[in-house]
Amino acid sequence: MNQNERASRYLKDANLETSGRGKLKIFFGYAAGVGKTYSMLAEAQDLKQEGQDVIIGYLEDHGRADTRNLARGLESIPVKKESYKGMYLQEFNLDGALERHPQTILVDELAHTNTKKSRHLKRYQDIQELLTAGINVYTTLNVQHLESLHDIIFEQLNVDIQERVPDYIFDMANQVKLIDIEPNDLINRLKIGKIYARNHIRQALANFFKSENLTTLRELALRKMTLRLATNSKVGTDRLLVCLSGSKSNERVIRSAAQMAQAFNSDFIAVYVKNNQFNKWEENLNNNISLAHQLGAKVIKLQGENPALQITEYAKESSVTKIVLGASPYKKIWPTRSTLVYQIGHLLPEVDEYVINSAKTNLNQVQHLNGTFLTHFKGSLSKSGSKRMAKNMLMISSIILGSTVVGELLIFAQVPLVNVVLVYMLGIMLCAINLKDQVYGFLSAFLAVISFNLFFTKPYFSLSSSPVYLLTFFLMLLVSIISNYWTLKLKHQVQYNSNRVYQTEVLLETIRKLQQAKLSTDIIDTTVQQLQKIYSATMVFYECQDSKLLQPKIYLLNQSQSSFYEFSSDNEKAIATWAFKNGQEAGLTTNTLPQAKCLYLPIFGNSPSSVVAVIGLAINSKRSLEIFDRNLIISILDECGQALSRMRILNEKRKAEIKSHQEKLRANLLRGISHDLRTPLTNISGSADILKREGNKLSDVEKYTLYESIFNDSSWLISLVENLLAMTRLESSLQVRHSPELIDDIIQESLQHLSPGFEDHKITVNLSDPLLMVMADAHLITQVIINIVNNAIQHTPEKTKISIRIFQKNTNQVQFEISNNGPKLTNGDLAHLFGLFYTGKQKQPLRAQRGLGIGLSLCKSIIEAYDGNIWAKNLNNGVCFYFTLPIWSKKNEK
Repeated sequence: MNQNERASRYLKDANLETSGRGKLKIFFGYAAGVGKTYSMLAEAQDLKQEGQDVIIGYLEDHGRADTRNLARGLESIPVKKESYKGMYLQEFNLDGALERHPQTILVDELAHTNTKKSRHLKRYQDIQELLTAGINVYTTLNVQHLESLHDIIFEQLNVDIQERVPDYIFDMANQVKLIDIEPNDLINRLKIGKIYARNHIRQALANFFKSENLTTLRELALRKMTLRLATNSKVGTDRLLVCLSGSKSNERVIRSAAQMAQAFNSDFIAVYVKNNQFNKWEENLNNNISLAHQLGAKVIKLQGENPALQITEYAKESSVTKIVLGASPYKKIWPTRSTLVYQIGHLLPEVDEYVINSAKTNLNQVQHLNGTFLTHFKGSLSKSGSKRMAKNMLMISSIILGSTVVGELLIFAQVPLVNVVLVYMLGIMLCAINLKDQVYGFLSAFLAVISFNLFFTKPYFSLSSSPVYLLTFFLMLLVSIISNYWTLKLKHQVQYNSNRVYQTEVLLETIRKLQQAKLSTDIIDTTVQQLQKIYSATMVFYECQDSKLLQPKIYLLNQSQSSFYEFSSDNEKAIATWAFKNGQEAGLTTNTLPQAKCLYLPIFGNSPSSVVAVIGLAINSKRSLEIFDRNLIISILDECGQALSRMRILNEKRKAEIKSHQEKLRANLLRGISHDLRTPLTNISGSADILKREGNKLSDVEKYTLYESIFNDSSWLISLVENLLAMTRLESSLQVRHSPELIDDIIQESLQHLSPGFEDHKITVNLSDPLLMVMADAHLITQVIINIVNNAIQHTPEKTKISIRIFQKNTNQVQFEISNNGPKLTNGDLAHLFGLFYTGKQKQPLRAQRGLGIGLSLCKSIIEAYDGNIWAKNLNNGVCFYFTLPIWSKKNEK
C-alpha cells in the first residue's frame, strides 16, 4: 500500500479532529490574482493578534506590494536556495519548519514541484509531513491543479497543466475557503498591474486571462466546492467501478470516474484484468494504476482471458452499482457486439453503465505513443528478445519436422491419411504446451497445414493441390487454431491457479508461523523469509523500541559484503526513520527520497497510527513490484505488525506479573521477619545490658553464657540478612549473571562462612576434578552451599558427618551432593522442603533459633535461575541434597 492509500485509509479510519495531527486549510480559487495569498495573510494576522504562534514557511508575492505589506510582522523561516540548470531556486525549508514547530505555518502554492534534491517531489507531500508533526497549515490552490480536472481543463482551455495535486489532498482538508471575484474584475486587476509585472500583462491577456477561460475555471471551482459540501452532508451507499487498461486515453476515464465517485459519494474501485500474454502497454497500465491510486481508488487485479466475464463476476460479488468504461478512440472493424462495453452491458444489465468517450489525441501524444511502442518493439527484438524468438522458432520447426517424419512412417506402413492429420494436431498441441505466446501457436498451425500439403498431397513438394483437399486444409487449420487456443488458455489458467494457491499458502503459512513465534526475533526472521518467497530481494528490517528504531537486521540475497554497508549507511537509516515517524512509505520508486537503495514500508501495529517497525526492500529495477504481490506483501506486514504488538503486550504483562510477584515477596518477607527479628535483637540487647550493668557481679561461667548467646543470635541474624540480600538481589533482576567459576574456590569460600557449631561436625569434600568449572554467579552458589550445610548443622546432632561431593554428571551439567547421617525427613518435609517460609515439622531445631524458612527456598530459586534442578531424598542412614549447574567449557561459553 502506497502513501496515498495510507492517507485515504487514515481519513476513513481515524478522527482527525481528535488526533495529534495538524489541521489543513486551503484558500481555493480559480486563477492567479483572485486574492488567495492575501486572504491567507489576513487570517494569519488575525491569528497572531489572538496570541497564536503563526509563521510564514513559504510565500510567493509575485512582486505585489499589497501582499508584501500584509506579511510584515509575521516571522518567516529562511528559504533554501538550490541550483537547477544554472539557476538558483528558492524552496521551502521543511527541516527548518519542523525544527521551529509553530502552531500554524503558511505555505503558499500547494501544487508546486520541488527540485530533485528536496526530500519530497511535491510540496503537498511536505505539507503532509507538517500535518503529521501536529502543525496546522494554511496553503493556496487553484482549481486547474486538481488531478481529476486535468482532462476537462485540457479540452476546454487547451492547456496541459503539469503541476497537479491528487484530489484526496483537497478532500482531507479540514476547511476549504473559496476566494472568488468576477472574471471582469480580475481582468481589470491584471490590467492595472496588481497580478503580474507590466511586461507580462499583454501576453497573459492574449493567452490564459481570457474572459471565457476565466468563466470556465470559475464554474469548475464553484462546482468543486458544491460537490465538497454535498459529499460532506450525505452518506453514500453506491459502489463505483472503473475499468483500467494500458491505453493512454484511459487516464481520462479514470479522472471522470473519480469525479463521479465524489459526486455520488460512493466507494471508488479500479479493476484491471491481466493475462500471461505479452502486453506492449505494460508501462501505460502501471501509470494508470498509479493515477487511480492517487485519485483514491482501491485497485483490484483480476486474472483471466475474458475481461468482460472477469469484471462482471467481480462486480456481482462486490455489489457494484455503477461501472465506468472508456470507448476506444479508433473505429472498430469488428461488430459492436465484440466490444467490452457491449459484453459487460449484456452480462450485467442491472448495473448502471457509463461510457466515457476518448478525447482527440493531439500530434504530440501520437508521436509519444508511437515512440514508446517502437522503443518497446526494438527492445523486445534485441538481445534476450531475439534469442527467445530464435529458440521458439527452432522448437516449432523441430516439432513440425518430427510430425512430418512420423507421418511418412505411417504412410509407409499404409496407415490411412487421416491419422497423419492427427499427428500434426498433436504436434501443434505440443507447441502450445511449450510456448507461451498464441502467435507461435498460429504459426505452428499454419506450418503444419503447409507441411501436410507439401509432403502428403499430390502433386508432392508443391503448394498446389486437388480441390478435394481444400476443405481438409481449412478444417485442419481451424481445428488446430482452436485446439491451440484452448491449450494455451488452460495452461495460463493452471499457472494462474498455481500462483494463487502458492501465494495463499505463503500467507497461511506466515500466519501459522507468526502465531507460533515466541520471540520478536523469530517474528522478524519468519516475516523476511516469507516475503523473500514472494519477492526475492535483499531486505532490511528495523525494529522499534521506546519510539526509536534499533540497529537494522540485513538479510542479504545474492549481494556482496560491501552491499551490507550500503544498506546500513546513515542515509538509509535516516530514510527509514522518516518512514517510521510519518507512517508513510519512502525511498526507491516513491516521490519521497527516491535516491535510496530500498523501498521502506512502515509496519503498523494495532492501530493505523502506531508504527512498530520498518522494512526496506531492495527492489530490482528489472522486476517491478506488481500490485498483487504488493497487496500480499502488505498483508504479511500487517500480520507481522499484529504479532509484534502481541509480543509487546505479552512482555509488558510478563513484566507486570514479575513486578507484582516481587512486591508480594517483599510483603511476605517483611511480614515473616517482623516478629522473628525482635527475639534475637532483644536477646542481644538484654545480654549486653546485663554485662554492662552487672558485669562485675557475674561469674566467668555466666559471662561466657551471655557471650555465647550474643554470638549465636548475631550469627543467626547475619545468616538471615545474607539470605534476605541474596533473595532481594535475585528477585530484583530478570536475569542472573553467567560467568565461568572454579568450583574449588566456591567450596573453600563456603566453608569459611558456616554458622557456629560447624566445628562439632565432620565435614568432608570430594571433588572429582580440581579444575571443574560451572557457569554461574559465585556469590549466589556459595549462598546455596552455605544454606544447605547450615541446615544440616542446625537439624543434626553433634559428631554428625556432612559430606560434599561434586562430579560431572554429563556433557552439560555438574552435580552437587551434600549428605549427612542425621535424622531422616518425613514425607511432608520432603514435599514442602523448598517452599517459602516452610520451617519443618520439628517442634524445635537442635541448635539455635527456628529459621524463617527462606534459606532452602532461596536455594531453589537460584538453582532454577540457572536452569538446574534441586531435590532431596532420604538415604539408608541420613539425608542427601542434590542440585545441578551448567558446566563451563569453551564450546558453551557465552
